[in-house]
This record gives sequence, structure tokens and C-alpha cells, in this order.
Amino acid sequence: MKKRRISCFLIVLFLLLWPVTAQASGTTYGYQLSGAAWEMYQTMTQYLPAGYDSFSHTFSQPLVYDSADAANTEMQNLAARAYDAFYRDYPEVFWLDKSGFSLSCQYQSDGETVSITGFSLQVQFSTTSIGEKQAALDQAVNSIVQSASGTDYDKLRWFHDAILARCTYNQSAVSVYDPMSCEAYGALVEGSAICEGYAKAFKLLCDRAGIPCEIIGGTANGEAHMWNDVYLDGAYYLVDTTFDDALGSYDYFLKGSASAAGYQEGASLLDGFSTGLYSPTLSDSDYQPGAAASAVVPAESELPSSNEATSQESSSPVDSAPEEAPQSSAPEEEDPLCTVFPCFSKNGRYWVAQAGNCGFFQGRQTVSPGTDLQIIACPDPGYRVAAIQWISASGTTETISQRTQASYCVEQDGAIQVLFQPVD
Repeated sequence: MKKRRISCFLIVLFLLLWPVTAQASGTTYGYQLSGAAWEMYQTMTQYLPAGYDSFSHTFSQPLVYDSADAANTEMQNLAARAYDAFYRDYPEVFWLDKSGFSLSCQYQSDGETVSITGFSLQVQFSTTSIGEKQAALDQAVNSIVQSASGTDYDKLRWFHDAILARCTYNQSAVSVYDPMSCEAYGALVEGSAICEGYAKAFKLLCDRAGIPCEIIGGTANGEAHMWNDVYLDGAYYLVDTTFDDALGSYDYFLKGSASAAGYQEGASLLDGFSTGLYSPTLSDSDYQPGAAASAVVPAESELPSSNEATSQESSSPVDSAPEEAPQSSAPEEEDPLCTVFPCFSKNGRYWVAQAGNCGFFQGRQTVSPGTDLQIIACPDPGYRVAAIQWISASGTTETISQRTQASYCVEQDGAIQVLFQPVD
């Protein structure tokens, strides 16, 4: 029986451009894995957080395939599934170069089938002085978590505010890869990150506080983006610290699915793969402090493993007075709706949302008079916001702001226009 090695290089490109004890949350993506993918994930969790750049593992049972090509393809898929889960579960591992890793498979062949007996993985690091940086990140995380008090809701607000206070959005890193801007280290220590760093920072704080929280990747209003789903009082809610930082608000804090129409989850955080990992089901409605969750009950696999399900007693109904006969009245006239048109922009992009709602406008939108809009502008590198403008139906133009975010109260039909110009 011949013994050979199949070598493959798995290119791992993320949609957005991560001597340690892992503290992942109770609802990890790793728990969705089984068989060989689970073994690969477990091996990654043993070595990668500890700072190893290469390691090997022998499977408990050989994986048998009809050909070397089939074995190679399946091993890449298994590795991608395991690595995707690890990436979501371990935001504290910030030193990996995510441009790719080398996967070598050990196998035996009898001429008819191929039996994979194990694998070796080698990675590259994206930064030096890992121990020093890890100590700084731990200090920042511990300081924030130890300062948090009260209910889980209070702690989540504290984490949200701490990230916004420490971090600013690194616009240049959108097009020029900056490894630490994609990490919790960038958000909490360096004070500069893109959405990936914001999402990892929020998850890491929640993990340390024992609050289940997941990293979600996909698109927001058609643009690649990352955010969080967090578990609170029996349901999951969306938290987007990136957009709240741009607005200085809570418009994207603890939102339900009804307010998240502009968000679309991707098939994987790895470009070119559909790893089949699923995210929690969001509550139907936004979180209301002090009120019972009006949520879709999470599946058993989504519930924190450390908590047992508890039943809640329903409150007694309040006696009501006898109903009076309805009084006839003239039908009320409905307020006319205003139409808002987001205009095409060059050298940058922007998002428009109704204040208090994290669903973005996609094309023409109708709103009631008096509706407050939030506009977030994102210039391309080398450009800045020249003006955020409102163009009325009569053709008059009003400059709302020359900053990257603005608010506007709609009273009539019109259009939002954002102008970008080169930096002097």
C-alpha cells in the first residue's frame, strides 16, 4: 500500500478586511460541527489561541474517498467550515494572517480508494509582539468588563458605549488592508477599526461577561459589513456598534428583525465558501427594557448551554370597564406620504435610514411628514464629504451638513444627495 501526501493550499479571503485562554460564549458556531470538521475545529482551538503557527492531527477514524480529487475538495470544505467557526468564536485571536493557510493531508491509497488519516496546518502571523499586544488587549477588556454592573441589559449598554468612546472608524482601512483595524485590538487598544473590529470587540466583551453574542457577516444595504447578534432576556437582538458610532446614537442597538430589513447575512465569512453555519433567529421586535421579549423562541441549539429554560408566570389580566357603544364620527383623513429619493453618488457611498430603525432605504422610499432621517456618508480613500444635501421637489437645494453624518426631518417630497470631493 503506497503512502503519499496530498498538499493543497486553501485560499481564505474574508469579505472584510483577526499565550491565551479562550473564553468563547455558550452558543458557539463550533457546536454546529460534527465528525472530521469538529475534530479540525477542536485542534484549531488547542493550538491557534496558544500562538502555534503549525500543528498536526490524526483523525479518530480515516476519511475514505473514491479519488484524490474528491478527497482534496472535501478536505478544503471541511477546513473552511472549521476555520469559519473558529473565526467567529475566537475574537481574542487577533494575530492570524487571513490571506490564507497551508493545509496538507496525510492519506493512504489502495488504488481504488483514498483514506485521509490526518492533516497538518500552517498559518502566518499578521503582527509581531503578540504577547505584549495580548496583555494590552486583556487589560482593556478587563477594565471595561469589571466596570460594568447591573443587569445584562445595563452591561450591554456599557460595552456599546465603551467601544464608541474608545474607537473611531478607520476609513483608510476600507481599501488598504490594516490587520489590526479588523480586530478587537484595533477597536479597544489602538482606537481605530472597521466594522469587523467593532463586531469582534463587542463579542469579546460579551464573552468575558458570559453574555452569548455572535459575529454576523454579510451586507448592510448591499455593502459588505459585520455586526453582532446578542442574547438577552430570552431572545436574540441585532447590535451594530459601527453605525451607532457614526451617528452617536442607539439606533442600531438591540434591534429585532422588523427593524433590520437592510441587513442580509452571508453564506460564510470566508470568500468563495458556503460553510452552512447558521446564526440565531432574531426577535420579531426591538428590545424593550423591562418588557417581556416578543421574540421567536430560539431553537435549542441557539440557547446558551449553561442556562436552563425557565418558565414565566403570566400576569393576571386587568378587569376592564364595560365597553361603551361606539360613537359615529367622520372618517379621519390620512396624512399624505412624502417620497424620498437617495441619489447616485460618485467617489463614495452613503446610507439613509429612518431614525430609530436600522433598516436602510433601498431606492425610493415613502415616509410620513415629520419623519427624521439619519444619513451616514462614507467617502472613498482620498476623498471627503463636501456636502450632504436635500433637494426638494421644487428644485431648491439645502445643505444639511458637511460632515460624515447628518439628520434631516422630512416635510415634503425630495431627494438626498451626497457630494464627495478630493482631499486637498
